[in-house]
Amino acid sequence: MIKYLKKLSVAAFTALLYCGIFVMIFNGISAVPVLSNQTAEAVEVPIIMYHSILKDTSRSGKYIVTPSTVTNDIKYLKANGYTFVSVEELINYTMSQGELPEKPVMLTFDDGCYNNYGYIKPILEKYDAKAVFSIVGSYTDEYSKSNIANMTYGYMRWTDIYDLFLSSRIEVGNHSYDFHSNDKGRNGATKKSGEDSESYKNIFRADTEKMQNRCMEKTGFTPYIYTYPFGSACPESEEVLKEMGFKSSLSCNEGVNLITRDPECLFMLKRYNRPSDINTGDFFAKIKTPV
Repeated sequence: MIKYLKKLSVAAFTALLYCGIFVMIFNGISAVPVLSNQTAEAVEVPIIMYHSILKDTSRSGKYIVTPSTVTNDIKYLKANGYTFVSVEELINYTMSQGELPEKPVMLTFDDGCYNNYGYIKPILEKYDAKAVFSIVGSYTDEYSKSNIANMTYGYMRWTDIYDLFLSSRIEVGNHSYDFHSNDKGRNGATKKSGEDSESYKNIFRADTEKMQNRCMEKTGFTPYIYTYPFGSACPESEEVLKEMGFKSSLSCNEGVNLITRDPECLFMLKRYNRPSDINTGDFFAKIKTPV
């Protein structure tokens, strides 16, 4: 069609153009395209952050909840009209390659505990939900070597993570290779006191690349999500992630995210930590988004 129009004379093309505008006006249709409301508006997306999942309630606390708690949370969200979305869907929305449901919500599980694989993966399948599982590379290497699969204290092995990458319900996040260690003199992935920016960026990039490379070597896939250890971040780390091609980063700051058509909004996404000392209804009542 485009080639055909190029062959028309300027006068003929102008006549066709005016004719088309006249027809649209005659039929009561505006000749000027109007953007949809969703294109112009930010979409509110709350993200819930979980960690270890254990059945033993005596161990429940700020970062440990039971499988029943997660199940109740998912059932509550579904009953109140929420739709579970992935980071990939957020990426597509920011690039105007897709839309988001009316009430999107995201679930995330940090640290790569084996109980996330053992308890949560079946729950997601049962209730048609999605989630991000963020993995610590050094933990995975350690438990892959010992091949221990323990719900109470173990971490996922590379065989388990390969299974996650194959799942249509789960996205895998890079939670650093070894920035969870306390013997490095830094808080998570942040700069040390007095550390210059270039030195820090080299160290941060090396750790992040090591995790990316291990994922590729062991599974054939690499994450496009970076989850900050302890939520610690700095401007230099965000700069490195973008240079490396990451599409999103997750923080531990609390609040509802406003997702727009700008891909920059997907960095430092806020999340609500889910503790054990509050029931499902009261927990979600704290989140400032309509239910």
